[in-house]
Amino acid sequence: MTGLLMTIITRDLLIQALDNVYGKKGMARHDIEELSDFVLSFFGYEDYVLDNMLSAAERDVFYNLEEYGLLEAKREEVNIIRGKSWRINQWTYKKNNILKAASVKEEKKASENPYDDIFKAMDGNQ
Repeated sequence: MTGLLMTIITRDLLIQALDNVYGKKGMARHDIEELSDFVLSFFGYEDYVLDNMLSAAERDVFYNLEEYGLLEAKREEVNIIRGKSWRINQWTYKKNNILKAASVKEEKKASENPYDDIFKAMDGNQ
């Protein structure tokens, strides 16, 4: 667990994870890189982002990333003066899921014709 806490989510790692999640759904590589940069622009060197820093549109992106298990929303209540409580909502990386998504081996794309290799081999024999 300690190793997981020390893991830094780099741009390359996040791009690979997003590519394995969103790329399989048809998102272009350029858009995946922009999404990675967008997410990293909020987190920086931290592992959390305060929710009140996000606009509604930005929060929608974070909710979508939460649906795919890459981010997690957390709520903490802190007691302040006179017994009042203050809710702090934040987003955190789900590092174990990001690492798993990034390590998935790329499968042959469905758009590739499985018979291409056979025909290439036949052309080479002629």
